[in-house]
Amino acid sequence: MGLLSNPKSRQKIIGAVTKYNNILSAACYIVGVIWFIALAYPPLNAKTYFSENALLPGVVESGFYFEDSPDGYITEIKEELKKDRRNVPRDWLFEKFRDLGLDTYIQNYTVKYPLQIVRGQLVPGQNVYAILRARRAASTEAVVLSVPFRAKSSDLSQTYGGIVVMLGLAKYFMRQPYWSKDIIFLVTDHEQIGMQAWLDGYHQVESEYIRSGELPGRSGQIQAAINLEVPDSNIKYFNVKIEGLNGQLPNLDLVNLVVRLCHKNNVEVMLHNSRDAPQWEAETVTGFQQSAKIMLKMMWAQASGLPSGNHGLFHRYHIEAVTLEGIRRRKTGRISLDATGRVVEGIFRSLNNLLERFHQSFFFYILPGTERYVSIGLYMIPFGIICASCLVKAVALWVHLSQEENSKSEKSDGEKEGKTESVDDGEKNEDAGEKLDKASLNKLVEEDLDFDLEDRPVGVTTILPLLLSSFIMALLCYTGPDILSNMAVPFKMNIEDGIFFGFLALFTASMLFPRMVARRTAEDKRLLFDWVLLKAVTLIFQSLVLFSLALMNISLAFFLAVLFVPASIIVHPSKRWYSRWGQKLLLLLISPLSILYTAAVISSLNSEYRNILELLYISWNNLSQGLLLSMVDKYFFGSWLFTLFSFAILPNWLTLWGISFCEAV
Repeated sequence: MGLLSNPKSRQKIIGAVTKYNNILSAACYIVGVIWFIALAYPPLNAKTYFSENALLPGVVESGFYFEDSPDGYITEIKEELKKDRRNVPRDWLFEKFRDLGLDTYIQNYTVKYPLQIVRGQLVPGQNVYAILRARRAASTEAVVLSVPFRAKSSDLSQTYGGIVVMLGLAKYFMRQPYWSKDIIFLVTDHEQIGMQAWLDGYHQVESEYIRSGELPGRSGQIQAAINLEVPDSNIKYFNVKIEGLNGQLPNLDLVNLVVRLCHKNNVEVMLHNSRDAPQWEAETVTGFQQSAKIMLKMMWAQASGLPSGNHGLFHRYHIEAVTLEGIRRRKTGRISLDATGRVVEGIFRSLNNLLERFHQSFFFYILPGTERYVSIGLYMIPFGIICASCLVKAVALWVHLSQEENSKSEKSDGEKEGKTESVDDGEKNEDAGEKLDKASLNKLVEEDLDFDLEDRPVGVTTILPLLLSSFIMALLCYTGPDILSNMAVPFKMNIEDGIFFGFLALFTASMLFPRMVARRTAEDKRLLFDWVLLKAVTLIFQSLVLFSLALMNISLAFFLAVLFVPASIIVHPSKRWYSRWGQKLLLLLISPLSILYTAAVISSLNSEYRNILELLYISWNNLSQGLLLSMVDKYFFGSWLFTLFSFAILPNWLTLWGISFCEAV
């Protein structure tokens, strides 16, 4: 503090930061990325624990078992599906729940697809749910057990086992007197659309596209939910899904509860289908690689902003929820439906002990394993160091602009006043030293930026055309789907193709926008603006976006920072052709289209393909479908991934693209 309070010391510190900004920026980026990945190493993270002691997991022995054979239920379900393979066997489910003595209801809803995908038609759907009223409470609190019903024609794995477990638990729970919360048994249609319709109806939320009918029966405030995706047999292990909409995560206590009770019942549980590193080799290189693999898989799923299961839609209503997915084995599996029921019974008995909502533990974390976690207090430090590299560069540029302005004002004042006064020798030396520092600083900046700054246009007005053009492109990108879908109908084009190729055309036009705003005179047709000011503003804007995003979705913020931070620091006008074209190639590699296509390629690695060309072709088709689905998710569920790319990522990239064209058009 003493150094910063002294003006001369403060000036020296700022000068040192400005002088060595490239070294500091590179060091911050490298240290931050290595530190962040190193958090998967067990000594650098922590073992999970329960903050909410009222859960009392595993204290009571489970007593659940099927009175009737589960095979009988499965046979009945398959018989019902022969009548209608597309719809939920709602009548059969309704009768089963009502025969158990539960309050049973059917919710009707309709879906209006946006962007004229179905062209004005309303798609109907129905959810079946039943409520077990608690004997010791007045229906003020509830927990939910849900299963998405998947028709036989669905590409996803079947969930017959989940329905069988739900019916068996409902029959068992009816005989237990200790429930202090209502238990809602919910079977949804149309995957996440049906779940969103039920949640909207339960919380009386109106939507233009998912029109949920009024729920005939209700309970109290929902505190937690468990979603089951369990096949009928041959279960090898359970995969815990935790990622929710827009990167939201459930309270860590609920995840710990599921993992602890699976272990208690000798049921193998994994995260993203990856087994935890064995304890005896956790601190070895092999163990670190396995932990880092799990952590990056979780971050990849969270960065997508898509819910990994129906549980992900509960989070927006502040309801903690996870999905238990049963993974099948070709031959005989080790986990029976009885064991699955005992795990779920233990979870609900623990939730029954809750005296209040989940509020302790962590809502922001990263998991390198089922029993290890990285809290927000650990991962924000390296992430902040990564973003600090942008701020160091921005400060260096801003200091240069300030000193440049001061030197101009001093020169102007000197010409007006016509200085003839004599000064002391000490003052002369001090002034000479300051001028020398400024001259050396300018020289260093010029060498760093590889461009002459003498005749550079200055001022905010010079960068306004580029800023305005970039945000016009962002607005066109955001409103483009509605316009393109309306244009595709009269031309009898597929909606997906019309939107996709329309965005390709928009991206191509955005690449040419530096030429559109360039000077058009006979003598000068170059793009001239105060690129130093524009780069400083861009770096500050980028840092604000990344820091804000990290508070909601750290995984997406980290991946974007890894891509954009080095490019935003490197890019600058250059007279050397190889430097100029190298920067443009780098910017094309981190463009929004390249990022989305790379994500599609990585996501397509799990699909079947014969060679690289087929993988690239599959990824291209997946990119087209994923772009349309991201827009549909925005209308249906309130996903802001498309909005983020439109109003934050695209303008930020366009300003960097414009800087690479400065005085080079």
